[in-house]
Amino acid sequence: MSAILDFLKANSRLSSLPFILTMFGVGIALLYARRTSRAGRIWLTAVGLLFWLAWTPLGSSIIAWPVATADAPIQSRADARGATAIVMLGGGIISHVAYGIGVDDLAASSLRIVETVRVYRLLRGDVDPLVIVSGGNTQGMYPPRTEAAAYRDAAIRLGIPADRIVMEDRSQTTREEALLVKPMLAERGIRRFVLVTAPTHMPRAMRTLRAVGLDPVPSPTPLRAGEPSRWSLAPDHESMAISDEATYDVLATLYYRLRGWL
Repeated sequence: MSAILDFLKANSRLSSLPFILTMFGVGIALLYARRTSRAGRIWLTAVGLLFWLAWTPLGSSIIAWPVATADAPIQSRADARGATAIVMLGGGIISHVAYGIGVDDLAASSLRIVETVRVYRLLRGDVDPLVIVSGGNTQGMYPPRTEAAAYRDAAIRLGIPADRIVMEDRSQTTREEALLVKPMLAERGIRRFVLVTAPTHMPRAMRTLRAVGLDPVPSPTPLRAGEPSRWSLAPDHESMAISDEATYDVLATLYYRLRGWL
């Protein structure tokens, strides 16, 4: 069962190769069958339009809109409601390794690091907040390369002191992050914290953490880097990443609801 779930998790994204091949394969099969050739043309046209829109700022904004949080990033210490810690949930990394030497690409998680550093600078003063970066060896690499370690290195480079960063480096899912972060906060007497994650992930993350008894203050990242026109129909890689995350979280939310984790 776990192997099936892992497969579905890896391939329930618009940009996954199995999904793309399946969608176009169905259309091609319909096209070459005499009785369904018209349905094949319609199918392939619809699939082509779907992928084109998913790659554009306009299309990705439409796809993300039902999923993305309505919460705005915190702008003051008052917004943090007395929080003394920041928890950043993992969003995946891409590790490039050869000859035993590796470098990590934070990919979509880059904006989570930026938001974490911004919130840390905002809160620092009355308190020196603790920063918990979360994410295990989600790539299944050996030797392990954890998301948390990559996030920690990036946060230090951006000015957060190393002694203020704690790693949760075992989790593979949002549910596991909630279960593992909870005792880390309790051991340090932390009751209120700011939660940082992507806007498309924030609703599920908030409900998952609340289900285990935590009450975070949300501070989502921007939906995209910079301020490109949301009305643009020019394809770009960031837009597909946003569409990917949004569609994935729709399915993940349904699964979490069925498991009673929300």
